[in-house]
Amino acid sequence: MDAQTFATTAFLTLFVIIDPVGLTSLFLGVTDHLDESRRKAVGFRAVLIAGGILVTFMFGGGPLLEYLGVSVAALQIAGGLLLFKLSFDMVLARRERQTHDEEEEAHHRDDVAVFPLAIPLIAGPGAFATILVLATISRG
Repeated sequence: MDAQTFATTAFLTLFVIIDPVGLTSLFLGVTDHLDESRRKAVGFRAVLIAGGILVTFMFGGGPLLEYLGVSVAALQIAGGLLLFKLSFDMVLARRERQTHDEEEEAHHRDDVAVFPLAIPLIAGPGAFATILVLATISRG
């Protein structure tokens, strides 16, 4: 696979898994008590933290899974099942990423950038599995 095809595939896969369009309403919901400048700062921090976590997992996830005895093939199967569940939920228009109790707890938190925004909404299990599989594919 050439570099341009891989980059396009990686971008589209991560775009579907992370679902930034769907996260917009959740972001607005958990930050509705903040003013606009604070909301922008929280969003920026959440993206930086999630990006840092995903990059760290891209380089350290393989050795960690090897230590735990989990193969990349097993991770690909689990990731495929997770993708199927996400797509099935999209087809049935089910969006249950965050419960009402979690949203209420987020309203009472001082900083929602790390939890629930960066982890698990942006850098969640699907993003971890996808990053690890893409890193393995890129190494050949």
